Amino acid sequence: MADEKEKTQRRVYVLPSELVERITAFQTRMGLSSEVEAARRLLDEALKHREDAEQIIKNFTQKMKETKILSDIAKDVLVGHPKVSQIHFDGPSVRVSLTDGEEITFYGHSGGNLKRSWGDPVKFDANGELDEIPF
Repeated sequence: MADEKEKTQRRVYVLPSELVERITAFQTRMGLSSEVEAARRLLDEALKHREDAEQIIKNFTQKMKETKILSDIAKDVLVGHPKVSQIHFDGPSVRVSLTDGEEITFYGHSGGNLKRSWGDPVKFDANGELDEIPF
């Protein structure tokens, strides 16, 4: 329980009544037990829609510091992500196709590469740091 408390923060936001009504309607439709959980899920989904390949790489490599099981990391970070169109498990690697045509390959815990829809593939390290050549 202490770990859960350390990973959360209590915040108070003032929202327009119409937005609160939409959140509670979402809560009811989804059968969620609390308005807070409804708001949490809506915010998480909205933020995922704004992520790019580099942020997905950061999220995946950050999760690798918590567990060594790539399928668990993929489940937590990639499955259900609005920008992910396909996930392929190729032995010790995970290849992810994004909706914008980019492709990320994670090579176990040693980094990977990002193939953009333009240009050459870019390598990244185990911390998710891209090895791009400045022009």
